Amino acid sequence: MYKTDRLSRGGGPGYAPLVDAIEAAGGDPNRFILADNSWVAEFELSIRAAMDREASALTAARMADVRGREAAAGKPRPGIARGYGYERDCVSLIDDEAARIKEAASRVLDGESVYSVAQDWNRQGVPSTGGGQWSTHVLRKLLRQPRIAGLREHHGVVVAVGQWPAIISVDEHERLLAVTAARRHGRKKAPRTYPLVGFLRCGRCGTNLRSLGREGGKRSYACRSGEEDGCGGLRIKAEWVEDAVRDYVVGVLTDPLLVDRLVAALPLPDDSTQRDALEQLRQLELRRDRITDLLVDGSISKADAKRKRLEVDDAEAVLQRTLADKPASRTLTNLPSTAHGMLAAWNERGIDYQRSLINLMIDQITIHPAGAVRRSFDPDRLSWSLRV
Repeated sequence: MYKTDRLSRGGGPGYAPLVDAIEAAGGDPNRFILADNSWVAEFELSIRAAMDREASALTAARMADVRGREAAAGKPRPGIARGYGYERDCVSLIDDEAARIKEAASRVLDGESVYSVAQDWNRQGVPSTGGGQWSTHVLRKLLRQPRIAGLREHHGVVVAVGQWPAIISVDEHERLLAVTAARRHGRKKAPRTYPLVGFLRCGRCGTNLRSLGREGGKRSYACRSGEEDGCGGLRIKAEWVEDAVRDYVVGVLTDPLLVDRLVAALPLPDDSTQRDALEQLRQLELRRDRITDLLVDGSISKADAKRKRLEVDDAEAVLQRTLADKPASRTLTNLPSTAHGMLAAWNERGIDYQRSLINLMIDQITIHPAGAVRRSFDPDRLSWSLRV
């Protein structure tokens, strides 16, 4: 041993277990530990241990003060692992990685899930910082980091503007925190299976149609009585209306002239509307937590809790439309040019991608009551309100 503080730096029992082991083995504690070319007696060791712990505590306090002052000044704190988007100095941008971060942030704010972006990157062979594949957890953690917005964090709190270039804006950072908050703390939600929630209205009463649980293997959109004054008198098979919407979207996005018209018709952003939507998303997250508390307390049954969570998920989907209702010409770039390629992208990239495209061109679809024939799809039941 060359320094006695290695025995006691962690505090607690310190050197005592070693002395006990020496004695149990029949050794002499006073002639067993050699430091600085001399034996360290047990009595001296106890004094040294106390002094070493005090010195370690003082050093830790000084270093904590230095780190706090560095953070307040916005100086970067290089770590062992390199942060995605920056070189190891935490200041110099890596252009292709920064572009990827911008892309992911924009797609998530346009309504796609973090999962779908991670899966898309893995299909493209985009490596993570360590060279492996992207997981939803790792990508979400990256998108929530203040550093990519040029903010310096210290002990989990933003304390200053960083002395390095930002990749996304502070506004985008705050919105990303809000839209990804629902999936923190290990909570998992089942993937969406109803891409048109928030787009369909009841032709009888004007209420938003909700997703209806599987009945005999069937999926439906329905006006539910007792929810938002719904009349409860209308339902339509999900695949009928989803296929009609898919065909329309693919048809538009494979026509260059219609895509140009669509870009020109995109609405300007409304900051106040989006702030309201973010606040409502936070309230829905509190409501989801409350449902869990009621279930744990035994105040509601599992069936009621499941139904209430589905209501929250549907309301969240509607609000995501509001957050995505902004210029999104980026979404329209690099789209497949053929109907076959567009259909493949539609199926492979999942529901969140589908919703982002639907939102660009469809405001809402009114579903009218069925006629005498109910076993086949009647396109006249759909009244389209289009953006382009």
